[in-house]
Amino acid sequence: MSNSGIKKIFEQFSAEGTLLDGSPTGSGHIHTTWLIRTAEEDRPDYIVQKINHIVFPPVAEMMGNIQKVTGHISAKNKTSTNGKVLEIIKTRAGTSYYTDPEGNHWRMYRKISPGISYDVVPNNKVAFEAGRAFGKFIGDLRDLPANEIYPVIPGFNSMEMRFEQLKKAVKTDPLKRVSEVKKEIGYAFDRIDDMLVISSLEKEGKLPQRITHNDTKLNNVLFDNDDKAVCVIDLDTVMPGLSLYDFGDTIRTAANTAEEDEPDTRKINFSLPVFKAYSEGFLKETISFLNTYETDHLALSAQYMTFIMGIRFLADYILGDVYYTTRYSNHNLDRCRAQFRLMQLMNEKYTDTRNIIKQTLEKYRTGNTGKP
Repeated sequence: MSNSGIKKIFEQFSAEGTLLDGSPTGSGHIHTTWLIRTAEEDRPDYIVQKINHIVFPPVAEMMGNIQKVTGHISAKNKTSTNGKVLEIIKTRAGTSYYTDPEGNHWRMYRKISPGISYDVVPNNKVAFEAGRAFGKFIGDLRDLPANEIYPVIPGFNSMEMRFEQLKKAVKTDPLKRVSEVKKEIGYAFDRIDDMLVISSLEKEGKLPQRITHNDTKLNNVLFDNDDKAVCVIDLDTVMPGLSLYDFGDTIRTAANTAEEDEPDTRKINFSLPVFKAYSEGFLKETISFLNTYETDHLALSAQYMTFIMGIRFLADYILGDVYYTTRYSNHNLDRCRAQFRLMQLMNEKYTDTRNIIKQTLEKYRTGNTGKP
């Protein structure tokens, strides 16, 4: 989009300053994002996003969720300097987003500076701080009733729903790809019962519904120049969910030493130091309110979230790559195989990860915290 085009969008919002220029930014795959720089030195810069209403059709409800969550966190932390919260810039009409004549939806946030993000963990301090940030996010929202938040993607992390989607894909086999992936299908069917443990505990009421982020990739935390976490971003998937989802999904991405779609599975490893650092940060903020069932299953949640992504990639490959954007013909299959290999490594180190959680809990409960 040209500067004149982005200027028309900018002018719909109650922003301070005048537009100097706008340029594409970010590595996200869902929305289209621009950095807006203002001409005045004493005025903030902004982030403008064109919302993907195909992926997130309930735009009003999603933006309502973000308003409630950011408002709640802001009110709770108004006297604190420990972190920031996304600030929605309202339109001149007083709404949280703008709909243009073509039906596209736009939103604006105040840019958080310096707003450093990482796609790969550079050191254990960043892992610790990411855990602390996501743990604090859940903690700040624990007194906001979960039923006040709209489920923008129902069943997003439901193991039963995702496994049924895989079984349906295998049964229909529209492109006759099932014969290529019998090993992966077999692995999925072999491990499903282990993964349903978390689902069973949720049904029994032992794992409470909380307001969770549900997309806790490392790059959804912004850091300052000293690698201190300052803000959790990308709140589109904030919904009622389990604390285990947020813990497990960060471990899935951050403790993997290779890319999510690494075709050479020999390059994939599972980092126990990253797991330990992240666990210490997460539990520092959550130990006061997580119940025993939650803490007992944190280590398993990493496998749960890795498995659920693996079967989603596998189902999409069988169906002809209809959901995830792919760069080559076997991209989703490589993603699936990478996730399943990571899960195998997590399982091999399962006793180690459980011991790390146990030792971290004991450290905090006895007050012998030391340094992260």
